[in-house]
Amino acid sequence: MSEPTAESYKVKCPKCSKEFDAAKAPLCSCLVAVRTPSCPSCGGCFCSLPDQERQRFWSTAPPSLWARRLNQRFQNKRCDAPDVPIDLRRPLILVADDERDTLAVACMLLRSFGYGSVPSEDGQEAFEAALRFKPDLVLTDAMMPRLDGRRLSSRIKEMPELASTKVVIMTGLFKKEQHKTEALREFHADAYLKKPVAPEELRSLLSTLVGPPQKVKPRK
Repeated sequence: MSEPTAESYKVKCPKCSKEFDAAKAPLCSCLVAVRTPSCPSCGGCFCSLPDQERQRFWSTAPPSLWARRLNQRFQNKRCDAPDVPIDLRRPLILVADDERDTLAVACMLLRSFGYGSVPSEDGQEAFEAALRFKPDLVLTDAMMPRLDGRRLSSRIKEMPELASTKVVIMTGLFKKEQHKTEALREFHADAYLKKPVAPEELRSLLSTLVGPPQKVKPRK
């Protein structure tokens, strides 16, 4: 893959090996959550590639391709989590994930556990929210537009005002148990969760890192 520019993203088709501009090619019709551009010559796409190769494809993609991905995947959908009042008396968890369905489910789980939640749909938005709300923990996807999980974690760790904030990386890229150490080192994270995240595993990890949620009496 060549280095992308603002106008183009030259890649080789994994099926026929012909080079094409992924930034201008149509997205495939595969029945997957995140579709990839399809080759104009043979219709081949990147959906069947291993996880790490797909990550390499998206990590170097230009912002325009990310925008197309998000607009098509989430057209006429929205995450209702931002409208939920934030109760600062509870342990506060910031969730960063560009997959809105995943984001909504994560926020719903956190509220059901008794934690407060702040949702963000990309890394830059998550960093700005972290500076504003000073969360107890940031739960972030590994691959996001504008600022990926690695850079988000590094920036949080560099800020003195966020020194006490824990970072948990969520990814499906590291599938074997021995890969956890590698993931923690690469992402400068305090803990690791394999996607799809199991609710009880999430609850147990949060209890360990930030403590159990406080029982808050309803406001009168």
